[in-house]
Amino acid sequence: MVTVGDIVKSMERIAPPELKLGKDPIGLHIGDEMQVVTKVMVTLDVLETVVDEAIAKGVNMIIAHHPLLYVPIKNIDTSTSRGRLIAKLLKHDIAVFAAHTNLDVAEGGVNDMLAQSLELQSITYLEKTTERYQVDYGIGRIGELAEVTTVSALSEQVKKLWDLPGVRFIGPADREIKTVAILGGDGNNYIRTAALSKADVLITGDIYYHLGHDAMELDFPVIDAGHTIEKIMINGLITLLQEQHSISFIASQVDTNPFNYR
Repeated sequence: MVTVGDIVKSMERIAPPELKLGKDPIGLHIGDEMQVVTKVMVTLDVLETVVDEAIAKGVNMIIAHHPLLYVPIKNIDTSTSRGRLIAKLLKHDIAVFAAHTNLDVAEGGVNDMLAQSLELQSITYLEKTTERYQVDYGIGRIGELAEVTTVSALSEQVKKLWDLPGVRFIGPADREIKTVAILGGDGNNYIRTAALSKADVLITGDIYYHLGHDAMELDFPVIDAGHTIEKIMINGLITLLQEQHSISFIASQVDTNPFNYR
């Protein structure tokens, strides 16, 4: 018999809660640690469509990267999507657990998964988190490609490798690169850090327009692959959890990317 508490303990071994950055609201958002679990679904985001999928598939627990309750709620208004979502979770006894920045920072976590999928070598931290937070680990990763390539070629490789609808980049398309910095999610605060490191390019997501100008002024290439590159954690976590528990772990099939492309 496996309980919610058992899964929580496994997740805390994979992504220790003390690695979270700032006041990130990680952990068990909804549920009872004594509840028995037979099927767990892993997702990037907890949306109403994801909850509907979980109900249809008989899921007892959802593990997400992005916290459901990132912004504190004052009421549960079931006329809203967020209110209906929470009501459905409670009605169907579906627990929700989030591992966010602690999973980004953790060894073997999101950024390591991204770096390893690119087959980077000699991987190190982009920035020690002790420089900003009281955590003795690092955020982001830096490593070397097997061969020299260009910004344009790496952008195309990333698009295919992570099944992305598109990527955008800053800097000369033909700039030769070998050392890559990578940071899943919002990397706006790390452009200068990456530029001052030994990296030739930063792969991240959600780059703001004016910070793109900063990258240009630094003459530092940035590949904006979008926030959804973090979906690599779905199958990554399933693999890690299957090694510890004999229950069913499944990947959500709902595309939570809010953007359409044409």
